[in-house]
Amino acid sequence: MNAKQMRIVIGITLAVVAGWLTAPYWGGADAPDVAVSQTPLQFDAGQALETAREFVTGNPRRVLGSLESRQATGYLQDRLQRLGYQVSFSHFDAVLAGRRQLGRNVLAYRQGSLPGILAVVAHYDTARTTVQGAMDNGAGIGVLLQLARVFAGSPLRHSLLVIASDGEEWGMLGAADVARNHAERQRIRAILSLDWVAAGDLAALTLGTQGQRSGTSPSWLRRIALQAAQVEGLPVDMPSGFREAVERAIPFSLTDQGPFLHAGIPAINLGSISADEARMWRIYHSEEDTIDNLKPASIAMYGAVAERILRSLDGLPAADFGMDEAFRWGGDAYVGSWAVKLLQYLAFLPFLVMLGIGWMRLWPGPSPEKALRDISIFLTCLVPFALFYSLVLFCRLMRLLPQNSYYPGPLRDPMLAQSPWGLLGGIAGASLAAGLGLYFLVRYLTRGQMPSYRESKLMQMTLLFPVVLLSLLHNPYGAVTFLAFPALIWGAVGRGKKIGTRIAGALMIPAAGFALFLAAIAAARSLQAGWDILWYAVLGLSTGMLHWKGYFLAASAAVLGMRFLALQFSRRPE
Repeated sequence: MNAKQMRIVIGITLAVVAGWLTAPYWGGADAPDVAVSQTPLQFDAGQALETAREFVTGNPRRVLGSLESRQATGYLQDRLQRLGYQVSFSHFDAVLAGRRQLGRNVLAYRQGSLPGILAVVAHYDTARTTVQGAMDNGAGIGVLLQLARVFAGSPLRHSLLVIASDGEEWGMLGAADVARNHAERQRIRAILSLDWVAAGDLAALTLGTQGQRSGTSPSWLRRIALQAAQVEGLPVDMPSGFREAVERAIPFSLTDQGPFLHAGIPAINLGSISADEARMWRIYHSEEDTIDNLKPASIAMYGAVAERILRSLDGLPAADFGMDEAFRWGGDAYVGSWAVKLLQYLAFLPFLVMLGIGWMRLWPGPSPEKALRDISIFLTCLVPFALFYSLVLFCRLMRLLPQNSYYPGPLRDPMLAQSPWGLLGGIAGASLAAGLGLYFLVRYLTRGQMPSYRESKLMQMTLLFPVVLLSLLHNPYGAVTFLAFPALIWGAVGRGKKIGTRIAGALMIPAAGFALFLAAIAAARSLQAGWDILWYAVLGLSTGMLHWKGYFLAASAAVLGMRFLALQFSRRPE
């Protein structure tokens, strides 16, 4: 591009950035009037803690499908029936560590005067590595049963569905079963998930808004939960801005609100963070997660917020319930879904302008033979990724990989720390060898159609266009978060004549993917996996948690990035 064309691209880029920065002013979502309930609260933290103690000490290892898990459901059934609820079970099949198990949800129902249903859910199962699982999530069960007691004596206008879910540790399997199969799911207006009353004193309350594969908590539900939590005087952590974009780009929920959001049911999770965060993570999914770590004051604060949220939801008119895709910019500022979608497509406008300029400068473009050469090399470079994916599925079919229903497994589970590097190395080696062989074969067969640098770069940008478009259709947040900046940089970086300029350009090309690097590091830290995050990703591919469409779109972008990088050091004429 010449100087004038570069100024045009820079101007358009600045205009798009300005559009994003000012979005709350011109594209703000309407803020519904939400009022936090002022009804006197009846939550008894002492009773909740004693219930949790009785539950976790009597059933310390509640792994899905185990005998203690069944005994735990009997305890829950008895307590809820004594409170006057209609109690039933729902069952679902699951595969855990290669063994087929039967999961069981406990559902308790109380009829209200309104046709809609409010639901509250807490998972009762534990990871295989923990004893008692008090923080995760025996305390949540204690709060759940105490709320059931409160609303048995002081009924809500809406009907109330109390859910003790199974299989949360393995991918929210029980919640997903309810979201798919519950006979009255169409009547459910909102769901509050209770997961994670942190050990010791609380430093903050957290609100989980992420859906499982898709969906996010609607703005009205976020506002109610936020205001109810703020009454307690603690900081409230809820995603917004870049973090919100990343969570929507990688929609893998870790708590029970996820499957309900995916099913289009408004839901949110209430959690917390300990004042001693290092200790909290140390005892998580370990034998140290016992009831003695929990403090009555923390239970009282958590339970009060949960009761206030439910009472506030009960006071909403029926018209206020529903899903929306408003994006939380920060504080109480939300951007409407229409404005976000417009900005997501405009984010790639600078790239499209550069692509158009490239075609105008080289019109009518590379010859068919030269274009076919670049397309063939691109497809050849995709072969290792396709073969890798196929071999992962084959190894799962042959039971060479751990068998789980959906998520790879709970954090700290032994299978996540026992990466079979030999097997993975064999899969990667075979895929790479096949890809290299095909690559050199294609290079040899097309050696007479070598395009110039500009022609080849134009073809790479042209190939990037459908990748961008398909990414926007598949997951627009993922497309913008991980592809908008690379598309801009890859199109703008030229090949200088001096080696220093080429090296600078070569460094900028992979650096443009910084958002993906940061997301991978954050995932490794949150999973406490280190380099085992690669093993976790392989298991995610094998179970289907990582969708094949996203995988191949990411692979296509990676191949094009490598092709742009290789062009920096090619000896082709301009």
